[in-house]
Amino acid sequence: MIDLYVFNLQFELIGEMSAYKSLVIERNYDKVSKLVLRITSSPEANELLQHDNILTTQDNPNYGYIIEHFDYSDEAETEIEIHAYSLNYMLSWRSIDFQQRYEGNVEDLIKYFVKTNFITPNNPNRALPNLRLAPNKGININDESTKTGGEVIGHVLEICNKHEMSIDVLLNHQDKKFDVVTWQGVDRSTQQGINPHVIFSKEYDNIINQKYIYNKVDYRTTAIVAGEGEGVERKQVVTNDHLSGFNRRELYVDARDLQSEYTDDDDNQKTMTPAEYNGALQKRGDEKLSEYQIIETFESEVDMYSQFTYNVDYKLGDRVSVRNDEIQRIMHPRIISVTITSNKEGITLSINFGSNIPTIYEKIKKKVNK
Repeated sequence: MIDLYVFNLQFELIGEMSAYKSLVIERNYDKVSKLVLRITSSPEANELLQHDNILTTQDNPNYGYIIEHFDYSDEAETEIEIHAYSLNYMLSWRSIDFQQRYEGNVEDLIKYFVKTNFITPNNPNRALPNLRLAPNKGININDESTKTGGEVIGHVLEICNKHEMSIDVLLNHQDKKFDVVTWQGVDRSTQQGINPHVIFSKEYDNIINQKYIYNKVDYRTTAIVAGEGEGVERKQVVTNDHLSGFNRRELYVDARDLQSEYTDDDDNQKTMTPAEYNGALQKRGDEKLSEYQIIETFESEVDMYSQFTYNVDYKLGDRVSVRNDEIQRIMHPRIISVTITSNKEGITLSINFGSNIPTIYEKIKKKVNK
């Protein structure tokens, strides 16, 4: 079984846990990760599993899950179920409270929204203690984004998904800081010749079972983005307007929050040129379309003792090659999620190669935010 550490928000180790009923850790590349722990109730467990305490595994004490849900039940026996979320969940605790705009390197772009709303906000009450920006990883992509309203985590994940990268908040025990890290997985697919190839298929005897999904239900190709103004005077751009017929699936995006006149961080009044404003609307459309792509995925239970070892030969976010000769499909997807289940029967590893399937909550939220 996987052993756990328990820390408080002051980075103090307050306990360890090794005896429990079950532990499920879902690490995600494109959204907040989650840990679910089921354990027999006891005074010791109740003391450790308090709200806002942070759980980590002993082999990765820098990646934490903050406890947000405590469920006690007394039926055949007393039991506690804990739901804890990766520390980037804390980025949902602040909203983008005025129009904020940044153009430049994508890592700096993402960190701008974190810095403006969490680290050096105009209102000091909004600052989150001990949060800091880690050095960039060298992702050489430029972009621009303008946003008003909504949780910071939602917007930065939109930018990450658009560029196939990720964001985490990690525990830095030495400095007692929460480090905001942007990163991107490594390409280990057969489409490149620099890194060793990682291939998963039944024919390679490293997959126990496999499920393939191809879903176009929510797929959209063209965004109609409506900005400032009223009636026929309202500014509008259309992305991918060249598409037609069966190849065109439209999404309406209300971007009224984007204004050509805005106040920057230094309280200076700024006005975008018409070209800049149209570009901002175009970017908003691209960001929204990234949430409505075709879902194509191999969900697989992987043999942990095969020729490839998780966190050694491949990791979350890496691009690998996945084959199924029976349906004649080969993909070179990123590893979007990894679920590790630990209980008395042992440890199992399930991997989602490709698009992450939205939960019901995410679908409802997407409809609201159109």
